[in-house]
Amino acid sequence: MKDCNLSTLVNADYNQSAIDIALKFITDQNATFMTIDSNSGNGDGMTHLMMSLADELHRTGVKVFCYSTERLLREAAADASLLNRLTNSDCLLLDDINFLFDKCSAVSTAIFDMLAARNSVGKKTICTVAIAVNDIDSAIPQPYLDLLYSATICRLDTPTAADKFRIAMVKIENLGISFDASLNEIIEQAGNVRELEGKLTRCAALKNIQRYAQTGAV
Repeated sequence: MKDCNLSTLVNADYNQSAIDIALKFITDQNATFMTIDSNSGNGDGMTHLMMSLADELHRTGVKVFCYSTERLLREAAADASLLNRLTNSDCLLLDDINFLFDKCSAVSTAIFDMLAARNSVGKKTICTVAIAVNDIDSAIPQPYLDLLYSATICRLDTPTAADKFRIAMVKIENLGISFDASLNEIIEQAGNVRELEGKLTRCAALKNIQRYAQTGAV
């Protein structure tokens, strides 16, 4: 995964409120459970924000455990003591917890119980939920819903055209390519931030190949 910290997270109108809420959460000693979600459900920076928070927590000396839910399911199934160790860990970050919702097994139940136990003893937990906001009530089983949305909700809005343009300009600068009219279509048609960055990266690679080809032909 690319280096994720607050310096690489482009602040825009759609994510500024979420960033503010998240930073307040990690500094509030009484805040224990936070769910990061997004209006669109995926691809607009939930994982990047979560990992940036992990970086901030590391800087303060907090021991942070980060898992994708898929990885945690796999490792908890192989190591029966893992969830017990995580119950009392300082801070747990769990990405794409929606991966857990349709997994009916003793391990998935045990993970949910571990999260509830962490909440009851006041240990910080941050989860991302890659489900569109309009589908949350129907897509998340009630026990999970009650826990995930019982405390702090950190929600990314839908990026506007101006947000996508701002993000694109930062990405273009980082890629070392110049802006031209052909990039407008990429910005306008990108469905989310992940798609936008991916298309710009591929465009930059193509431009570099063409430049090298022209240079070599001279």
